[in-house]
Amino acid sequence: MNEGRAPEERVAVAALLSGAGAFLDAFTWLAHGSVFANAQTGNVVLLGLFAAERKWPQAIAHVPPIAAFFCGVFLAQALRVGAGHRAARLSLAVEILLLGAVAALPRGFADWPIVVGIAFVAAFQSSSFQKVEGAGYSSVMTTGNLRRAAEALFAGVTGRGEDGALRLAAVFGTVCVTFALGAALGAFCTAWFGNLAVLVPMGLLLGAMVLVWA
Repeated sequence: MNEGRAPEERVAVAALLSGAGAFLDAFTWLAHGSVFANAQTGNVVLLGLFAAERKWPQAIAHVPPIAAFFCGVFLAQALRVGAGHRAARLSLAVEILLLGAVAALPRGFADWPIVVGIAFVAAFQSSSFQKVEGAGYSSVMTTGNLRRAAEALFAGVTGRGEDGALRLAAVFGTVCVTFALGAALGAFCTAWFGNLAVLVPMGLLLGAMVLVWA
């Protein structure tokens, strides 16, 4: 199934990116203001919830990551136009450098620059890595991946899908599991290491970069 596929469509790459994405959401939620860096659906829901309750400071706290993600996607599209096949590698490099800067910050550093920076580069990751083995997926959220896993499993078990449906179910199942593991690891490491915890997703992204370059 991998013949003719771009290196960034490998299952191992998707697994590493998904683990890193969930880790960073756990990191920003636990250590930086109970705000998601990647899961903008959650930020939009919480923005509406707090606005309805007239808790304006809490509501406003969810606006910067939403805006940063939006701007990041916009600029990622420009990068894809300008850099072509190198865009995925460049987006990883930017994300790794940003996380390196976050790791160097003291524990008491202001929340919003960290959240905004991570949301911005998460948008690059989301835009640059959109397929795994030719199928659309997301490395920064899991709802769609879970749906695709269930659909492919149903198609494979009932024989209603094309050949490879069970393989596709396993691929999306793997991405969902690594996402959950990334969130758990993020919670554990953030509690113990503070901002230094982002060295873990940095390592995951470096692993993905090695696979993309291979």
